[in-house]
Amino acid sequence: MEEKKQRLKIFNSFHLKLIAVITMTIDHIGAVLLPQYGFLRIIGRIAFPIYCFMLVNGFFYTKNVRKYIGRMLIFAVISEPFFDWAIFGKIYVKSYQNIYFTLLTGLIMLECIEFIRKHQFKELKLISYVLEGIIVILACGVAIFIRSDYEFYGILMIYWFYALRFNKVLMGLFEAYTNMELIGGVQGFAVLSLIPIYMYNGKKGYNKSKWLFYAYYPLHLLIIGLIRQILFF
Repeated sequence: MEEKKQRLKIFNSFHLKLIAVITMTIDHIGAVLLPQYGFLRIIGRIAFPIYCFMLVNGFFYTKNVRKYIGRMLIFAVISEPFFDWAIFGKIYVKSYQNIYFTLLTGLIMLECIEFIRKHQFKELKLISYVLEGIIVILACGVAIFIRSDYEFYGILMIYWFYALRFNKVLMGLFEAYTNMELIGGVQGFAVLSLIPIYMYNGKKGYNKSKWLFYAYYPLHLLIIGLIRQILFF
């Protein structure tokens, strides 16, 4: 049985990122250019949980968390006008922020939690749990306040992938509950993302594409925004 499970683990980090990029692109095309085709949004639900999973994975494998946070912040700021233009047709929309801000908030949350976990004492373990809960709540509050994409639901998804990474069954159940019950609607199809996630083999794969994946987000939004401008204005 264990050998069969290992044979099913066919996706490395590069593969998962590629799946996330493709499904995200399909989602944005459906949201902006072809809203009449609902199945495009269904396919797109696969993307974000994979990004959350890879964020947690990257958190543990990165050599420098501060640089990781810095990269996320830089691309969050760079991507915002492209996101607003593609989705809302304006260069600046104060009421909604792109997904990089959600991932950035989640990443800072993970760093704070790890600090507590590494410095906890046995007699203060309960306090450590309370502090961890407070950090999660604060991160959710930040996501709500800045109105980043997926808001606190995105923060919860990141936290489940982090806190339950050693229990794949519970991880899947909490992710499914967040998408199917807390968010609901078409977002329920996000549970399909667990299929490639469970097939992850822990390997990097092609690892010279880091900056390409970072840059792809604002670039594809720029292209979608241009097409939107040509077709509808």
